[in-house]
Amino acid sequence: MRGRTVLRTIRLGPWDPSLLRGLLLALFFLAGALAGHLYAGACGGEAQPALNQYLKDYCAVYDAGGAAVSLVSCVAMYFGYVLLLFLLGFSSAGIALIPALTGLFGFLTMYTVSCFVRCYGRSGVLLAMGVLMVRLIFTLPCFLALAGEAWPLSIELFLLSFGRGKRSAPVLYGSRYFLLFVLCAAVLAVGVCCERFLTPVLFRLALGKVL
Repeated sequence: MRGRTVLRTIRLGPWDPSLLRGLLLALFFLAGALAGHLYAGACGGEAQPALNQYLKDYCAVYDAGGAAVSLVSCVAMYFGYVLLLFLLGFSSAGIALIPALTGLFGFLTMYTVSCFVRCYGRSGVLLAMGVLMVRLIFTLPCFLALAGEAWPLSIELFLLSFGRGKRSAPVLYGSRYFLLFVLCAAVLAVGVCCERFLTPVLFRLALGKVL
């Protein structure tokens, strides 16, 4: 009886839908990553030698002190996904495009890693991390955080336009959404600086262990 009394005193808190959305977005990213890995492995026999030669030439140029990424390219790589996410939060199309963009992010990330691995074997993981590690540390958390805020807004817009119609309450964009975007922009600006200075060093260290 006492045990039952104790159990009755336990009250489960309300389910937070943001946890489910975050889990779904993570699954979309992982699904895209799996697709990128499988696609890299499915490259035809004619395409694979050309890809291997491209990666070897890229590494040779980098090892010689070249292949510095321009500032414009860095800004595009870091801010492209996040800016697109922010804008999709104002569109009902984001209900499908935000998960698709998340999957594309995972696809391109794992495709790059898999290509290095197919060209250099297990050592290719070091080269891929030299290229991607700094970028992912900054972009992936910002991407998932903003996607978690933009997706429900797009869902509400979709329901307002095609579902509940006029019976639905208007979609409100609070200061939280805009502040999160500004915070992500500040973090990504720091990431661009780190990309310019740290990634070449890390990649050359990885090259020294592989070549």
